[in-house]
Amino acid sequence: MSLTAGAASNTPGGQRLLVPTVFLTFAIAVANTTSGAIAQPEIADAFGAGAADVGATVFGYSTTFAIMTAVYGALARRFGLGRCLTVGVVLVAVGAGVAVLSVSLPMLVAARVLQGFGAGAIPTLTMALISRRLSGPARARALGINVAAVGMGFAGGPLVGGLLLEAFGWRGAMALGLLVAPAALLFPRLAPEPGDREAPLDLPGIALLAVGVGGLILLINRVPVLGLGPPIVATVAATALALGLLVVRSRGHRAPALPLAELADPVLRRAMLLGYVGQTAFFGILILAPIVAARVHGVGGFRLGLLLLPMALVIAMVSPRNGRLADRIGRRATTGISLTGIGLAAAFLAWQGAGAPLTVLEGGLLVAGLGFGLLGAPLVNEVSGRFPDDRRSIALGIYNLAFFLGSASGGAIATGFVQGGLEVEPFAGRVLPGASTGLIVLATLPLVVLLFDRLRPAAGPALVVAD
Repeated sequence: MSLTAGAASNTPGGQRLLVPTVFLTFAIAVANTTSGAIAQPEIADAFGAGAADVGATVFGYSTTFAIMTAVYGALARRFGLGRCLTVGVVLVAVGAGVAVLSVSLPMLVAARVLQGFGAGAIPTLTMALISRRLSGPARARALGINVAAVGMGFAGGPLVGGLLLEAFGWRGAMALGLLVAPAALLFPRLAPEPGDREAPLDLPGIALLAVGVGGLILLINRVPVLGLGPPIVATVAATALALGLLVVRSRGHRAPALPLAELADPVLRRAMLLGYVGQTAFFGILILAPIVAARVHGVGGFRLGLLLLPMALVIAMVSPRNGRLADRIGRRATTGISLTGIGLAAAFLAWQGAGAPLTVLEGGLLVAGLGFGLLGAPLVNEVSGRFPDDRRSIALGIYNLAFFLGSASGGAIATGFVQGGLEVEPFAGRVLPGASTGLIVLATLPLVVLLFDRLRPAAGPALVVAD
C-alpha cells in the first residue's frame, strides 16, 4: 500500500506541487515571526501590558518552534512525514485563528505557543521531504529555493504584517499564519507513507526537554522584571530538575530526545554556540526596533513594517549567496564577519540610544541584517560535513534547536530589560530605560564568544558515533 502511495506522490503533478508548496509554507512560517514582532506595541496598548509580558507572544512562539524543530524528525519516523507536516500546518493555522479571537493576553500567548508547536515541523520536515522526493540537480535547486524562502519570509513579513496591522490592528498581524492552511490538503499527497509505528520515540524525554528549555527562556525574560524572588528560585529548581532528569534518561534510551553522543562532538558544540549567540543578538535587535519606534517616535501600522523592510531585503539578498562567500574566504571567516556585524550593530544602537533619529535605527538594522544573512550556511555546512549520513539529521536537529532558541532568548532579553527598566552607566536616564542596557548585553554575547572562539585550537577529526 505504501509503495503505491509513494509512486503516486512522484507523479509529474505531485512533483510540480512539491517546491511551491514547501516554498510558500516555509516563507509564511518565517513571516509569521516578524509580523508578530511589529504587532507588539499595539498588543501592549490593547491589554495594558509591559514589554516583557507582550514579548511572550514572540519568544513563546520561538521557544516551542525551536524545541519541535529538534523532535519532529523522530515524530515523522513514527507517524509519517506527510502526516506530521499536515499536523504542523494545522496547528499554525488553528493557533492563528485563536490569536485573532483572543480576549486576553494569556490567551494570545497560548495561541502563539500552539503555533510554535506546529511551525517547528516546517524547517525540519520540508528539508527531509525535498531530500526524499528529489535527487541530483533538482534536489539542489529545491534546497536553494527553500533557503530563499527564508529570505522571502523575512522580506515579506514586515511588509504584509504592516499592511495587516494598518488595516485591522494587531489581530490582522496575528492572522498571517492562517495562510498556511491550504498546505494541510497537499502534504498528505506529497508524502503519503504511514511511518513506522515501531520506531523509537522518547516522549518523556521530549516533555523534559520542553520543560527545561522553556524554563531557561522564562528565566532570561523574568529575572530583569522580578529579580531573584521566590518565583524565580522555584523556576530555577524546576528547570534544573527537568534538565538533570533529561540527561539521566538520555543515557539509557536508544533514540533519546537529547542525543548525548552527537553532543560530544566539538564541531557541533561550537556551531551550536556561535549560531545561538548570533541569532540571540540579531533577534533581540529585531524585537527592540518596533518597541523603540512606537514608544519613542510614535510610529505605528504600516510604517513599522517599512522600518524593518530594508533589513529584511538585505537578508533576502545575502542569505542565498552566503555559501559562495564561505567557499571563497572560508566558513570560519564568514562566521566571524557575521557575528562581528551583528554585535557591532547592537553596540552602535546602544551608544546612539532610543532617542536617536529613525534613520540611525534603520542603519543599525541594515548592518545587523547583513550579519544575519551570513550566519546560517557556514555553520550548517560545517555540521553537515562532520557527520555520516545516518547521523547527520540528528546533528542538524540539535543545531537547529540551539539556533532557533536564540530567537527566543533574544526576544526574552530585549523585552525583559525594557519592562524591568534596568539601567547602567553611562546609559542611565535615557528616553526608554533598559533599551540601551539590553542592547549592550546583546552586543556582548557574540563579540565575546567570537573572541574566545578565535583563541581556541581547531577541533580534531570527527567522532565515530556507535549505534
